Parts: sequence; C-alpha cells; structure tokens
Amino acid sequence: MTINKPKIEDIDDIRKVLEQWTEKEEVVKHLQNITNEINGHIKFNLHFWVARDGGKTVAVTGLSDPLPKVIHLTKSKKPAELKILYVDNTHRGKGIGKSLMDFIEEEAKKQGYSEIIIRTAEKYKDTAWGFYDKLGYERVGVVSGGDGLKSMQVFSKLL
Repeated sequence: MTINKPKIEDIDDIRKVLEQWTEKEEVVKHLQNITNEINGHIKFNLHFWVARDGGKTVAVTGLSDPLPKVIHLTKSKKPAELKILYVDNTHRGKGIGKSLMDFIEEEAKKQGYSEIIIRTAEKYKDTAWGFYDKLGYERVGVVSGGDGLKSMQVFSKLL
C-alpha cells in the first residue's frame, strides 16, 4: 500500500469509496474539493491523500483548518480537523485506516498542527467511533451536524 496525493485519474475510484459511506451530496462536495486541490485551488488549508493497493485507490482522507463550530472543543492553539477518512469496504480490516491515521498525524505535525479534531456522525457509531477510541482519540463533545444532520461526536488527540 502507498499513500500519495490524489490525481485526476483517481476520481472514479474515490467516488466508488465515498459512495459506500456517505450521501450523494457529500460525495459531490468531497469530489469537488479533491478536484480543486488537484487543480491547485486550495481553501481552508484543505488537503487530501489516497491509499493505493495494487494501483487502485482504496481509501481517501483529508485534513484542514478546523471549522469554527469545533474550536471551543480544542485543547491547543493550533488544531487541525480530519475532514474525511473512508476505506473501501473490500479493504477494511487490513490496517489501511490505521496507516492513514498514522500518516495524517505525522503530516499534521509537519504542518505545525498540535492537535487533530474529528467530527463523525452518529451513523458511524458502530464503525468510526470505536476506531478513533482505539487510536487514542478522546471524545470531547458533540456539535450539530448542520444541513439536517443529527449531532456529531467530536474526538480530539494532542500530537
């Protein structure tokens, strides 16, 4: 497995991964943000990476400056926010998610961040929540999901 910046030829594989996990509107939003970064149009310091296995993109993650609604839950002066972390269902349980989180934590440190904040919807309670618990992230609060979403659990880890 390799972790690299996404390329335009990864978009179809990324779409397939996202469609397994999130709603169509979110898929469109994430693909637009990823395409923007590929084309050099970066907002909110939002950056993405993909994990490839055998040349196929099997996971995607992103990191950015945190949204204002989570700042009050941070513990440091320079937090980052994990924007997405999705692994293709056929590749779950192979350590890809953990490898991506290790990578993201190191990348955040390189960028001068001192903490990672993660917002995750209640629908991921049986998948993501335990995953972040196992990686040493602390549950620090709940925020509204916005756009009609229910509340979101917020996790934090100092780097």
